[in-house]
This record gives sequence, structure tokens and C-alpha cells, in this order.
Amino acid sequence: MVGESIEGLKKRELLRSLIDANKVGDLMRKKFETVDPETALSDVVAKMKSSDLHEIPVVDGKKLVGVISYGTVIRKKNLVIGTKAKSMVETTPEINVDTPLTEVAEHFLSSGYRHLPVTKGKTIQGIITRANVISVLPKLKDVKALKVADVMSDSARSVHEKDLIKNAMGLMRDLEVRTVPVVDDYDRLVGIIGIKDIVQYSWSGSGTQNQGRKDMAGNNNPVELEVRSVMHDSPITLTAEDDLTKAINTMVDKNISTIPVVSGDRMVGIVTKYDILELVASVRNRDMVYTQISGLEEEDRFSLDTMEKEIQSGLAKISKFTRPLLFTIHVSKYNHTGNSAKYSLIGRLTTENSHFMSKAVDWSLGQATVELMDNLDRIVTEKKEHNLDVRMKKNLHKKV
Repeated sequence: MVGESIEGLKKRELLRSLIDANKVGDLMRKKFETVDPETALSDVVAKMKSSDLHEIPVVDGKKLVGVISYGTVIRKKNLVIGTKAKSMVETTPEINVDTPLTEVAEHFLSSGYRHLPVTKGKTIQGIITRANVISVLPKLKDVKALKVADVMSDSARSVHEKDLIKNAMGLMRDLEVRTVPVVDDYDRLVGIIGIKDIVQYSWSGSGTQNQGRKDMAGNNNPVELEVRSVMHDSPITLTAEDDLTKAINTMVDKNISTIPVVSGDRMVGIVTKYDILELVASVRNRDMVYTQISGLEEEDRFSLDTMEKEIQSGLAKISKFTRPLLFTIHVSKYNHTGNSAKYSLIGRLTTENSHFMSKAVDWSLGQATVELMDNLDRIVTEKKEHNLDVRMKKNLHKKV
């Protein structure tokens, strides 16, 4: 165990140093689009559409005011025509040209943004993207050895092609994602839809809804359209055994963030830029495990202390076998009955030697957290015992 920890630590430190050797100032875009605080929201969306952006900086002169994202537009869609950019801005993490790339990856994870401003004081100097960060990975030896299966999520949620767009928006909101796969009656992958597609369809440059296209039922309200009328057909796919470098290069070259993982015509998982950024953030120098809880609604935050206690207890048990580096957990609610709802939790754990995923469902958020951590502990223990068994057999074979 000690030998493994030392070896794992050396590999992690080497990977961190190789990643952080790449400087934000060299990777960032120095030419980028911005909008003025007084710009009409309809014109902001038009500019984001023409420049293929998910976020756009709002600047007053050269001073950064904040950013506007598609997520903000979706959440505040019912604003009056003529709404100004200054009323929609959100603040962003502080990043400068000297910020370590592993820290930038962590900022992307915590903020959910795809583009982040790089500043000097209050002055914007450039834009760093998720693609910029992951683009440094394919040349690294340890990354070349990884397969898509090593980082993908095998519990991907999807929408049906005949579902309404508002259902797809609800799933994106619940999962805090911006892209979801689309399946048909036989659970075959038939497309993919993103928040950008919905916003671009809904808004024209003049700020009015696009009334030109209609779904099969003849409805021209965007949220009442069927998903298949807006989705991208024939999405790019990968298999679990494909090299992770292939996934990274495809995302960067094709400017996409999400790739369904298939076996035949069935979707068995999904790999995203978020998954790859987790890999980058996991090697960052820190004194404690980076832990993030997403999807928790306001009325459930009273359970946060209980969740954190169970998470820390579970991670302490796991640390007896391997060193936890990064742990993310997403909370979803469904089957609402009166004042109660069922909680679905998905946890992803990165350790110095591997990646693990666990799921749990319960009517109690606290109990679901306990079950999730127990499942993770069991999975890690089984992996450890399997590795020991393999080594013992190898040693026995050598003696024979």
C-alpha cells in the first residue's frame, strides 16, 4: 500500500507539472467578442449565435463587468424586448495569465461555464476555454494510456425524440448539463440536443421568437416543439474501448462538448469535456479532497450538513485503501408526491489510481448519501481485493 501510494503520488505530481507547464497566456484567445452593458439582450444572443459562443463577456471600455450565458437567457426568457445586457450579467472566477491550468479546470467545474475571461486587475486580456485546457492532454504519456471507459459516465440520461423541448430543458436543469442525447422508441441513439440549439431557435436578432419552423403537431411555441425538430441527427459517437485522446481531439476539432458512447446502436454511456476537466482538476495541489455537490435545491440545503458529514466519513474509509483526490456528487429529484420526492444521487470519485462511480436512490436525501458512500466503499474495496488477487496469482506463477 505504501509503495503504491508513493508511486501514485509521483505519477500525479509529474502529470500536474506537465499540465501546469502550459500557461494560460499562451493558450487563451487574445481576439474575442464582447458586448457593451447597454446592448439589447436580443442583439447579445444574435452575437453569441454568430460567434458560436455559450458565454460572452460584458465590458465597459476594457473593464470586465461580467458575462452573459445561454443558461441565463433560458432562465430569464420572459423578459421584455429591449432588456439590456447589464441586467443579465453574472460574475466569474478570477483568472489571470499565471493561474495554474489545473486550477482553471477546477474553476470550469465549479462555475459550469465553457469560456472564462482572463483579466489583469479589472481589465480583460483574453478568453480561456474548456477546449484550450483539454487540448494539452493528448501529448501526455499517462493520458495516452487511458480509454474512454476510464472517464465516461455510464449512467447517461436521455430524452425521447417525441418529448417536448421543455422536457429536455427540465432534464438539463435537473442535471445541470447543457446537452442531452436523444433516443427513439427502441432506445436507439438518434440525435443530440443542446441548450444552444434551443436558444438559437427561440431568439432572432430582433428579439422575437422564430416562428418559421413548426413541429409535427403544428405548434410554433419553442418549448412546445418536439425534440426531433431541433436536435442534431446522426451525432458523433465513440466506443468505450476508444482511446481517450481520440475523444479529446474530436471535441477540440469538432467544437463539441458531449459524445455519446455506444455499443452497436445502443448508448451505454457518455463522455464530456466536464469528465476530462475532472481528470485535470484531480491532480491539482491541494491539502484536502476537492468535493462538489450540484443539483441541490434551496429547500434541501438544510440536509447539506448531514450530506457533508456522510461524505467525509465515507471518504475517510476509502482513504484506507487509496487516496481520494476529487469527488463530485449530483442530486436529482423525481416522483414528487405531495410534499415529498425521491432523490437520485450520482457520485464520481477520482483517486490516485483510478476512477469510480456510484448511484443511490431514496426518499431521504441523508439516507441516499449514506447508501451512495457505502456503495463507493464496496466498489473501491472490491477493486483493491481484485488487484491483490491478480498480483498474488502473478507471484505464484513466477515461483512455479
